[in-house]
Amino acid sequence: MDSDELKREAASWVDAGRLDDLPPGSMRRIDDASQRVLIANVAGTPLAVADTCTHEDASLSMGALDGETVRCPLHGSRFCLRDGRAMDEPAEIDLACFAVRVSHGRLQVCIPDSDTPR
Repeated sequence: MDSDELKREAASWVDAGRLDDLPPGSMRRIDDASQRVLIANVAGTPLAVADTCTHEDASLSMGALDGETVRCPLHGSRFCLRDGRAMDEPAEIDLACFAVRVSHGRLQVCIPDSDTPR
């Protein structure tokens, strides 16, 4: 078993609410015991990244969603929701990304266990 398989096994699918409650162009934060996650509906595709800006501890859910990017409400850094890439300074570190699936009309986000390295 390679390290990627071990990482996948040491994760849990967390319920993130009904897909119908997250219309295209909207986003919200979900709080798991080990992680705050921003989930956004980008043109019908749900995407999930870490909710905390990598520059300062600002919640990106309080920022602005523009297409497939989110802008931090504190200093304006933008992040790509598809790959977590930090696109503007002052942020230089990318966001963690999480797998999202839809099951029976409900969004689910795959959150690594808190002791699993990323």
